[in-house]
Amino acid sequence: MAMIRLLKSGTLTALELVVLAAGLLAMIVMTMPGLPEPARLATLVVLWLCLAYYVCELAIKLRLRRGADTRYLHSTEGIVDLLAVVPIPIALVSGLPANVAWLLASLWVLKLAMIVPGLGMLGRVLKLEARALASVVVIFLTILILASVALYALEGAAQPQQFGSMPLALWWAVTTLSSTGYGDAVPATFLGRLIAGIVMISGLGVFGLWTGILATGFAAEHRRRDFIRNWDLVTRVPFLKNLDPPTVIELTRMLRRLDLAEKTVVVRRGRPGDCMYFIASGEVEVKIEPPIKLSAGAFFGEMALLTGAPRTANVVTTEATTLLALEVADFHQLTAHHPELARAVAAEAARRGKPGENKIARDTEHKPRDVASR
Repeated sequence: MAMIRLLKSGTLTALELVVLAAGLLAMIVMTMPGLPEPARLATLVVLWLCLAYYVCELAIKLRLRRGADTRYLHSTEGIVDLLAVVPIPIALVSGLPANVAWLLASLWVLKLAMIVPGLGMLGRVLKLEARALASVVVIFLTILILASVALYALEGAAQPQQFGSMPLALWWAVTTLSSTGYGDAVPATFLGRLIAGIVMISGLGVFGLWTGILATGFAAEHRRRDFIRNWDLVTRVPFLKNLDPPTVIELTRMLRRLDLAEKTVVVRRGRPGDCMYFIASGEVEVKIEPPIKLSAGAFFGEMALLTGAPRTANVVTTEATTLLALEVADFHQLTAHHPELARAVAAEAARRGKPGENKIARDTEHKPRDVASR
């Protein structure tokens, strides 16, 4: 049961990386010639332990997904888990030598796709940018085929060992177009060299297009995810949640994400109030008597937007925390175009300016009913 709880919580990632690294290293060592017998036996023990770990992992996941086993086994995660377990025993039972059968442990590297979240984003980017990437592939193939035919026609008779067939010419075109030419096949004619120069320049453009499409797609996908997360938080803040959607959209785009470690000082007493913070995840502590802890969904430093007064308390993170910061300059720019936001801030200032309000509370929100209590 403890293993199941760990698997559900996702705290096994570090262990999975250790098992994967140990298994791949053992597979590599297994192929070394002249390996001493004790080292070979130790390598086999490591490989069998890694395989046993993946068998147990598969069994636990099947147990957790009772009633949905078919869907799990047909998912990407299920297929990767099966490839980590099934091929090696089949290869050993079929009579393949151990050092050859255990090469199938290289399939364990597919586990990285399940561990590293960025690969999931890559898959989405490839799907969204499929048409643009396909157009670049067409350009690549067009240049590849035309260059191969031209060099075969121009250089095939004079250099049969380098350009005497279309496969040889295609190999030359691939290495030249990718700018990794080996130098073992060089056109001898002027026209052939001219074509080679055009192919090399075209290769730079083609791979530049691929890089640009992927980089732009990654940036757009990252902004989209940040926007969705920030939107959810902003709409839960009491004096912002009733704003009209265009204002919330513009405000959300202005937020700046801060990932902070435990015991990081976010706000220092006496410093000018230049921004406010929303807590996306984690927890902070306001250093007053008694101390006040604010968790995900709460906000603090909001008086910087209202009065610009100096900070009246230190604020320190108590664990790894993600904050969303809104600069005063951005806020003023936003209110200049959206008077309804200025009215909401003025109403908040009036509420906070009531007699008898704690001075510390002016710079830190004390468990707002609509935010921190969630």
